[in-house]
Amino acid sequence: MSDVICRRADKHLTEGQLKDIAALIYDTDLYIYPAMFADRQEAETVLPKMIRAGDPMFRRENLFLTMQGTKVVGILLWFRGPLEWDKTVYRKCGGKAEHIDRVVMEYFNLFTEAPANMASLVRISVSEGMRGRQIGSLLTDTFMQEEKGPYQLYVLADNMKAIPFFEGKGFAIRETRPGFSLDYRPLPCYWMVRK
Repeated sequence: MSDVICRRADKHLTEGQLKDIAALIYDTDLYIYPAMFADRQEAETVLPKMIRAGDPMFRRENLFLTMQGTKVVGILLWFRGPLEWDKTVYRKCGGKAEHIDRVVMEYFNLFTEAPANMASLVRISVSEGMRGRQIGSLLTDTFMQEEKGPYQLYVLADNMKAIPFFEGKGFAIRETRPGFSLDYRPLPCYWMVRK
């Protein structure tokens, strides 16, 4: 892994790097981001604008990046405290998904009751060609070294790789909650916490 570095995002992200971030977020989620954006191209257009505009969740300060040269190959998206996310910046930046109200109600509202000191891990994404190289571990470890806990996250109960990964990082399942799906299928989701 000597060819990759992990760092907090800074204000000098290029347009290409912002598109890399958007593609990683969109490509590695089957439920939330496909409900927010019609396709990858729309995500690559709208998400960079949201990041530049300082959206409450999607902003540079909430990103840790793994870089291979100038290419973003992994991201960790996070925030601290309660999140009152609404569609304001999303709409101003061109977001127009018909399902956005459900995404807000059934997903983003999970974070409204987080204590002020809670660091919420929202998304860890690694490009397909970099999987199996400990990028997720590097991102998580770097993040937890720089940002103090307690920490929380939500993971689908059928994600058999992520659950033991986070348990190995000291997270424990606290309870099962309903996850989001466009077709209203019941998707059990674990709320995991590390003190």
